Amino acid sequence: MNAETPGRRGGRRRDPATDSAIIDAVLDMVAAGATLTGLSLVAIAKQAGVSRNSVYRRWKTKDELYLDVLETINERRPAPIGADTRTDLAVLLRALAERVVDERASRMLRALNAEAAAFPRLHSRYFEEIVAPRREAMNQVLRRGVERGEIRPDIDPDLISELLVSPFLARMASGSTDRLDPERASRQIIDLVLDGAAATPS
Repeated sequence: MNAETPGRRGGRRRDPATDSAIIDAVLDMVAAGATLTGLSLVAIAKQAGVSRNSVYRRWKTKDELYLDVLETINERRPAPIGADTRTDLAVLLRALAERVVDERASRMLRALNAEAAAFPRLHSRYFEEIVAPRREAMNQVLRRGVERGEIRPDIDPDLISELLVSPFLARMASGSTDRLDPERASRQIIDLVLDGAAATPS
C-alpha cells in the first residue's frame, strides 16, 4: 500500500502501522460477516484499536477506505518475465488464485460484488484502477503469444482472459476455495484454454 497515493491522501506523515491496523480491521470484520454498508468508520476504529480521528484523518468516506483495502489485497501484481506464453500467464493467474484462496481477500471481493449498487463509484473505481491494469497485463502476454505464433490470431485476447479467470471467480463466488491449489489450478486452466487457442503448425 502506498502511503502517499495521489488524490486520496495528504497532510501529515502517516503511521504505516495505524494504516495497517485499520485495513486489517475492515478485512477481519467483513470476514466475520459484516457488510460494507453496515460498517461505520467509528466501528472500524474501535476494532482497530485506534481513535476515530485516526480514521477520519486518513479517509473521509467509506468509499475511500474500502478502495485502499481493495488495493492492499491486490497489491501483489507480478510482472511476467517475457518467457513463453504459458509461463507468463501462469505468473499472472497464480497471483489471482492466491488472492481467491485468501479468506479475507475473497470475502472482501464478494462483499463488494454483493453491494455494488450501494457503492457504485467504489465498484467502478475498483475495476478502472485495479482490475483493468491486471487485465491489460494478461492481454499483453496473449498478444505476444499471437506475435510468436503460439496463439491463433483470430482469437480475441479479452475472451481468452475471461476464460482464464472465470473458474477462479466462480470458486470465489461460491466460497469453495478450501482445496484449491493456486499453482496447479493455474497451470491446468491455462493448458485447457490454450490448447483450444493454439495456433496450428504450418
